[in-house]
Order: sequence, then structure tokens, then C-alpha cells
Amino acid sequence: MGGVLALSRAVELHTEIQGRLEASGFEDVTVTGEENEALNTVICNKKPRLVIIDSWFYQDGTPYRIGELVKLFPKLNITVVSVHDFPVSRAPWFIWEGAKSYLSLWEGYGEFQRGLRIVREGKQYISPKVQKLIEHCEEWPDTKSRMTKRQKECLVMLCCGLIPVQIGEILHISRSTVYNHLNSLYSAFHAGSREEMIALAWEMELVTPKDIRFYNRKKERLPLPEWTAMKRKCDRFYFD
Repeated sequence: MGGVLALSRAVELHTEIQGRLEASGFEDVTVTGEENEALNTVICNKKPRLVIIDSWFYQDGTPYRIGELVKLFPKLNITVVSVHDFPVSRAPWFIWEGAKSYLSLWEGYGEFQRGLRIVREGKQYISPKVQKLIEHCEEWPDTKSRMTKRQKECLVMLCCGLIPVQIGEILHISRSTVYNHLNSLYSAFHAGSREEMIALAWEMELVTPKDIRFYNRKKERLPLPEWTAMKRKCDRFYFD
């Protein structure tokens, strides 16, 4: 078996990531940003004993894509590392989809280092908050149900402002398949449009503010009208 294969989209940080993992005691570390078929080829060639993947590697579709990897490589030992505040409520899906371990920097640096040490020793580690949440669930969801889990991923991405083409690219499925899943959602929730489905998802708390990521970063570039500042001020006063 090969060494460690770390997956990160931040190409400019690959050397730093490799150095940090090696400083933590991991040997023969390779960092890559390859995905989909190219990633499958890397795995076939390297045959890693451990795969470490950033929780946001496939954006909101990372749990789903991990499930696809495990189908192709049943013996793959996958550890998910969250350094970007992945929503805890959705983190159990990494384990349910087939990842062996889950580490979160947001549970404290000391705990994070303990998790790295356990994973390096070849054992399973799940961060305390996620482990507690998994134990709270009486049974695991049927992740083999392609329709159910793809609907879930499509719904979250829809609420994140992604269009069907972008959702398809992330999940590696066709645009028509995305539309089929969205139409199934509209039918299940009796929603007449995408906008109504998004409104229902918020009203029923199927998504939370922590689920939302706007990857085009429009919110950081656009000048906002004056009323937005006043609304934020009023909201902070009322809710705080």
C-alpha cells in the first residue's frame, strides 16, 4: 500500500499542507487537487493507505462524492478534515457515506491534534460533537438510496444559489438528471417553483445559515443599498 493522499483545492497551499502533515508524523504524503476521473486514476496508481480530504473539497457534494469513491474503492480509508466550519448537523453524512474518520479544527486545536494522532496510528476517530450526534440517531439513513441523498445535496446547493449546471458539475451528473431530482423535490413538497422550494426549505429548517456558501463571492463585491445596513442594525438590536 502507498502512503497518504491529501485532497485540497487550494493549489497554492499544497506544499504547506504536505509539510504540516509530515510534521505531524505522516509519511509519504502526496497532495492533489484532482477530482472525478482524474482522482480515480491517482488513487489507482498510488494505492494510498489513507486518503485525507477537505470537507469542502466538492463543496456541498463532498459527502456524496465520498460515497461514490467508496463504491469504486471499498477498502479505501478516508479521513475528512474540516478546517472551514462545515455544518455539524451535516457532518455525520461523511461517516454514513463511508468515511472512516472525521476531524474538526473547530472543536479545539488540542482535540484536532489528538484526532490526527489516532488516524496516523491507523485507528478510527470521529470528533466528539459528531460522534454524539451519530449516537443520537437511532438508525443510519439509507445512503444507498441514490434518489434520496442526491435530492438532499441538490436542495442544499439550490439554496446556496447554484444553478442546475453547477450542481451537475459538482455531483458529476447530467443537467437533465439534476432537473429530475429537483422536480422530484418540488413534487414531494408540493412546491410550484424553485423559489417556493427554497422558501419551504428555510421555513421547515431543512437548511440553516451554516449550510449556505455562496461560492461566487458576489456578497463580497457588490455595493449594498443603504436599507441593508439599517436592517442589519435593527436585526442585531432585536435578536441580541
